Amino acid sequence: MQQETPFGTADQLKERLKESSETVRHSVASASVAIRRETCQLCDTTSEGIRKNPIASVVGAAVFGAAVCYLILEGRSQPTFRERYLNEPLGNAADTVSSSFNSLLHNLKFW
Repeated sequence: MQQETPFGTADQLKERLKESSETVRHSVASASVAIRRETCQLCDTTSEGIRKNPIASVVGAAVFGAAVCYLILEGRSQPTFRERYLNEPLGNAADTVSSSFNSLLHNLKFW
């Protein structure tokens, strides 16, 4: 005796799952073929453009590479030795002294 589920019997559920998986496989295969075709077309177009304008292609690639390098290095900037051990502590000390004097002046005004 087949067990009844809200989606039908177990055999019906297995059949639906099998059909769905086949549909998904077919869709993935179709998408893969389309992507492969578009990629090949893009490579052919790029190769043709490089052959027609080799100097502009090399300059463009160099500028693009330099821009990417700059962005990577800019994101990794670390404080120098002077910034870490001289400028920051002195700046913090100056802020502390300034706030202490402000507090003292505020208290003196009260008197």
